[in-house]
Amino acid sequence: MPYLRYKLGFAIICGSLIANAALAADDSSVGKRLYRYYNDKGIPTMSDQITDEHIRRGYDIVDRNMQVIRHFPPFDEAVYQKDKAKRDSAFKQQQEDARILRLFSSARDAELARNRQLDTLETSIGYNNLQLQRIKRLRATFVAEAAATERTTKKADPKVQGRIAEFDKQILDLQTLINYQRIEKSKVTNDFVPIIKRLSELEKIEESKGSIQFMPSKQP
Repeated sequence: MPYLRYKLGFAIICGSLIANAALAADDSSVGKRLYRYYNDKGIPTMSDQITDEHIRRGYDIVDRNMQVIRHFPPFDEAVYQKDKAKRDSAFKQQQEDARILRLFSSARDAELARNRQLDTLETSIGYNNLQLQRIKRLRATFVAEAAATERTTKKADPKVQGRIAEFDKQILDLQTLINYQRIEKSKVTNDFVPIIKRLSELEKIEESKGSIQFMPSKQP
């Protein structure tokens, strides 16, 4: 499959180069046009059509007097792949920039959005901590009651034991939720770091162009 993809890509590139060569020939003065490349022994090969071998080795467009009209260098797969990687990276960055700018108008706007999310999580953590402490106190009360009943009757009260089990479950659920929310706080902070950094970079680019398009959001 990688070989087939390479051949397909090379065929597309050849087609493009051949089309460009044809345009170059058409733009020149009217006359017979030949395409010349040199083999491994340095022997010239002439043709009235461009082949894959021309593309691989590089070739000249020459007129009937063998005067070079235009030279095309050999196709370099390594250079092409390197340039392609740069183009792909730039395209991905443009897509990411567009996504970020749809969400936030500036670095300050992103900071405010981050702070709102962190504040919401912190408020929820605080509330859940209060609930956790309240349930722990209730559990302690029921545990003391169960101990007193057991000392008197020599057996545990099933209802009290059931409530204690319910409290244990609620405590575990709240502890799990609080731990999750703390992880979310770290995630929100980390997620916004590259966003704010990139928006700051884009603002500097726009400022250097003399046309600032980023307006800081007003404080809520």
